[in-house]
Amino acid sequence: SLVMGILEPVHVLDYHHEKELYLIVKQASMEGHYLVINEAGEILAENRLSEGPDAFGMVLLRAGFVGDEIFFISEGETFVYDLDLKQKRRYPFEQRIRLRLIHFSLDNLSTYQFPDGTTHAITNSNDGYLQPYPEDYYDTLQLVHLMDIQTGEVKKGGKLDEKSKFQSGQFYPFMDKPVFFSDPNSSYVSTILYGDSTLYQLDPNDGFKTVNRISLDRIKPDQIIDIPMTDASYTTVKEYRTQNHTMGGAFDEMVGYGDEMLVGYRTGADPNLVFENQDEEQQKAMAASRKRFFYYIKDGEQLGKPIPWELPGRLRLNVGAGKYLQYGDQAELHDYEKDYQCYYIYELREKE
Repeated sequence: SLVMGILEPVHVLDYHHEKELYLIVKQASMEGHYLVINEAGEILAENRLSEGPDAFGMVLLRAGFVGDEIFFISEGETFVYDLDLKQKRRYPFEQRIRLRLIHFSLDNLSTYQFPDGTTHAITNSNDGYLQPYPEDYYDTLQLVHLMDIQTGEVKKGGKLDEKSKFQSGQFYPFMDKPVFFSDPNSSYVSTILYGDSTLYQLDPNDGFKTVNRISLDRIKPDQIIDIPMTDASYTTVKEYRTQNHTMGGAFDEMVGYGDEMLVGYRTGADPNLVFENQDEEQQKAMAASRKRFFYYIKDGEQLGKPIPWELPGRLRLNVGAGKYLQYGDQAELHDYEKDYQCYYIYELREKE
């Protein structure tokens, strides 16, 4: 387990495998109170990064370790810090952004190491609303944007192929967000869109060529509304996003180590439990009907059946080969108060 004597709730953002360090941020801190701690939960460095000489602001898209530096992606710029959380470099970076979150990120930071030893970070969100959406939106989408954090240079590539349902001329409101996984031990960058069923593995060292296409079954309930691409706009996204978010299944996270990963999927709600003007009990029943599974991917293929996750919280961070940190609100993870925070680490093992 990861145990720390910090009483305020924190978000665990990343883990440095070689140095065994965690990057965390205090959850309720508008001042951006970030800390680097070791596996014993001891604070090694801390800094407030909303204002002051080391600040990057308040909007955070992703953050994590890149080699022995820490990389923050914010709105319009990226920032590089040392392990003492002192700012070293910054680069301009424009990207379409759907959600602006204060010192919190929806995604883990993924990295990719080229054969020359340079490590790049995946910077793109590519989830902004276009108004209006072009007919060739999915044809032109560059799936992966990699930034060299030493120079700020960005390499882009990777496309959906003609077999993807996102190439069918249909639009899937709110289901077009990509999630990623790679680290310095990965051969490829893996990515899948929320509403798709194909996991793409791309080789940045070979022009972002698609090396593997892995088809993943979408577990029901999974009721996604789609409309013709000619009707796609921010207006139709607003009209259908709540329905698709509630009723549609989604591949919404990836965690892993090297060429082994878990692809997280949550089902839509049971349509028999969805009512208008729900009371609190009905809302709880509907939320409980949305089940989470992890698909185990190794060496370019799915192994075994999807693994149901029935415990509180989620597996959000890899902390070693086959080891994953259970991340969630402390009230979810524990049924009584403690004078410390504890995040359990689970090990993935083959069933006997």
